[in-house]
Amino acid sequence: MFDSRAQRELMHGLQMWAEIKGMALATGPSGAGKSITARRFLRSLDESRFHVVTLPHGCTTLHGFLRAISRGLDLPMRQHASDLFDQAHRHLTANGPDRGPHTLLVLDDAEAMPADHFDVLRRLTNYALDAEDRFSILILGTDAVLRTLKVPALDSFNTRLSFVHALKPFNLEDTRNYVAHQLRYAGARDSLLADGAVRKLFQASGGIARRVNQAALHVLIQAAVVGIDTISADFMQQQLNAHPLFDSTGGT
Repeated sequence: MFDSRAQRELMHGLQMWAEIKGMALATGPSGAGKSITARRFLRSLDESRFHVVTLPHGCTTLHGFLRAISRGLDLPMRQHASDLFDQAHRHLTANGPDRGPHTLLVLDDAEAMPADHFDVLRRLTNYALDAEDRFSILILGTDAVLRTLKVPALDSFNTRLSFVHALKPFNLEDTRNYVAHQLRYAGARDSLLADGAVRKLFQASGGIARRVNQAALHVLIQAAVVGIDTISADFMQQQLNAHPLFDSTGGT
């Protein structure tokens, strides 16, 4: 599996944070590889030391969010939001170092979460005047989540974050290596895309892995249709210009 330097930096940062514990936030553009890197990190954890609980996203109400937390922790459903919160808090803060694996809650696509959901997470972490972290929370989201966190009411939440990382897109060299990796994986020639074509691909995609895939697949299909064996920079640019999701300057 391919990973860029930026993805490796995020991976190593998460591994160090896992030992520190607390709350962590990883942001970055959609399609840059946050979720893939996070899944790789979670798979690397020692199951005897960490109990990973992935919470579903898309809860629009506070009550629904608390129910999702209880469901993820295998706790019974309660009628009132206050009861749901209290039982989740009791359960999570009972997880001391002598009570088995450390619980790690994971929330992906957090850019859709309203401010009051983040405040619930902060209040869940309150324990004995912050003497220790009885559980950890990993939050993943696009850069849009940062706008929510700038709400003054979340200042206390922000001070609880022990690790914050912004995942950067591929640089040009990453893009070259990624394209070569994907071509080898598909059994194709490394030289199928000329270096100038890869440069155009990088410029058009902004180094976002998902956009690299999208543009490259489109151009490869068009090359097969017209019988081109090697994709030149000119052919790449022509196809990007014709693509409705890429503008004529090679941007998105």
